[in-house]
Amino acid sequence: MTGEIWSLSKKQANYRPAPRKDVRCDVCRFMFPPLALGGCRLVRGLIQGSGTCDRFTPRRATPPKA
Repeated sequence: MTGEIWSLSKKQANYRPAPRKDVRCDVCRFMFPPLALGGCRLVRGLIQGSGTCDRFTPRRATPPKA
């Protein structure tokens, strides 16, 4: 992953408003800090916590429902 740091433009990552809360940037493992506005380890520029992209990866795996 080291070669990927800030390697994508918002267009390349398909950055857009998130359709659901569970795929928002503020719950993605690559956003720092996970707030309303911050940065991303993969996508260049200022990132809104309410956005998402094709590289979204959850910070924590969701536990299976019992």
